Order: sequence, then structure tokens, then C-alpha cells
Amino acid sequence: MEKQRVTGWHIFWFYGLPLLLWMGLIFLMSSQPYERQNLQPVIGEHVPGGFVERLFAWVRFSYGGSEISVGELGAAGFIEFFVRKAAHFGEYFVLGWLSGRLLRVWLGAGRSAVWRVGVAALFCLFYAVTDEIHQSFTPQRTALVSDVVLDAVSGLIGAAAYAGVVRWTGKRKNAPSG
Repeated sequence: MEKQRVTGWHIFWFYGLPLLLWMGLIFLMSSQPYERQNLQPVIGEHVPGGFVERLFAWVRFSYGGSEISVGELGAAGFIEFFVRKAAHFGEYFVLGWLSGRLLRVWLGAGRSAVWRVGVAALFCLFYAVTDEIHQSFTPQRTALVSDVVLDAVSGLIGAAAYAGVVRWTGKRKNAPSG
């Protein structure tokens, strides 16, 4: 049985709109000043600082030109750094996934999965650059090249994960049952 190619409004409503809404959420999050996103008071309330210092006192690295360490940021700031970077990863992983999903339906079998993943990753890179530029105009926020790299890699991983799941589920459907 041959599959029909999905076209028109169906593509927009089920594939394009979720991508646009996700992009809007990322834009909204970048529009908020740090003061509205500050997690340190909550973290400080619920995570014992001495525990974090004992476990992670040895961790020290540079990110965006700043030292990341418990000594430099304090326990709550140190944890918040990783929470915020995990949020970056998650946002752009989903963006890559949704981009790969749209490209697969929009282009059908006309392009290889590698090509679609590459285009989705480039799209995520472009959006990450524009997002960091936008963020530079937001009070108490800074634009970091390091964040663009993190976002672009996250988008690539998301698009590749989507392509992998599609491939894996396709192979499972075509496998002889036993």
C-alpha cells in the first residue's frame, strides 16, 4: 500500500504550527529579564549549600568568558548554571526534532535523512543566533557565542534523534513477525 503525500493545511496545522509555537516560546523566554528567571532563591532554599560544595568544589571551567565553579558562583548559582544550560539543550533539542519532523513531511522521500538533519541543524543555528541577538536587548541578559554553539548542537541532536526514531520505527514495522 502506497502512502499519500501530506500537503497543504495539514502540514501547517500538524507540523508547521507546533514548530512556530515552540519558536514563540523560546522567544518569550529570551524576552524575560534575568530577574524573572532567577532560580537561585528557590535552589538555595531546597538544596543545602554545604552538600554542593563538598561534592563539586573540584569543578572549575570557563564558559562564555566566566569561571564556572562553586567558589565563584556560590552553590545556588552553580546549580542554576547547569539548570539554565539544560533548559537551552531541551529547548533546542525540541526545536531540532520539530524542524526535522516538518522537513520529513514537507519534502517527503525527496531528500535523504542526512540532508534533512543538516537543514534542520542549520535552521536551529540560525534561530540560535537571532535568539541571542534578541536576548542582548533584554535587560539583565547577555548574548553568548557559547550558548549559540550549545543551542546548535542541541538542535542537531534533536533532528538526528527524530531521524533515528523514524528509521528505527520504520524498520520495526517492516520486520517479519515471528
